[in-house]
Amino acid sequence: MPEITLRSAAADSPESVVLLAAYEAELVSLGVTLNHGWAGGVTPSQLAPPLGAWLVGWRGEDAVACGGVRLLSPEVCEIKRMYVDPSARGAGLARRLLTALEGAGVDLGARIARLDTGRDMAPAVGLYRASGYVEIEDYNGNPDAGWWFEKQLSAAG
Repeated sequence: MPEITLRSAAADSPESVVLLAAYEAELVSLGVTLNHGWAGGVTPSQLAPPLGAWLVGWRGEDAVACGGVRLLSPEVCEIKRMYVDPSARGAGLARRLLTALEGAGVDLGARIARLDTGRDMAPAVGLYRASGYVEIEDYNGNPDAGWWFEKQLSAAG
């Protein structure tokens, strides 16, 4: 299996569009109402430089993961979306993507990362906690929708 590499991409690039469509389809298949992410008003421009970043993971010619981060304030970035294709799960890809998004947040000047995850990402909650994220509240006050996590990042510098 070819090595999976992560690299920056335009938020509206064809590979991102394909992966986002897969993410949304997976949410719908789990019975999750699309009440966050793009549907919550986040636009591709908010994930673009200089105040955001978008990463796509590649395995050969196939895009298999994506994630975005945006600066919410001078010190807080939000990891807004993270998706790993079922065919590429395992092998530490989710952790690598999360680490890369944290790094992008530090590059933006953030010291705190805020991560939102829907109910579909429940299996990843253990990863977030193991990575130092602390649950701070239910998503939009709705425990069925997901969770908010925060993590103190290294000071940019």
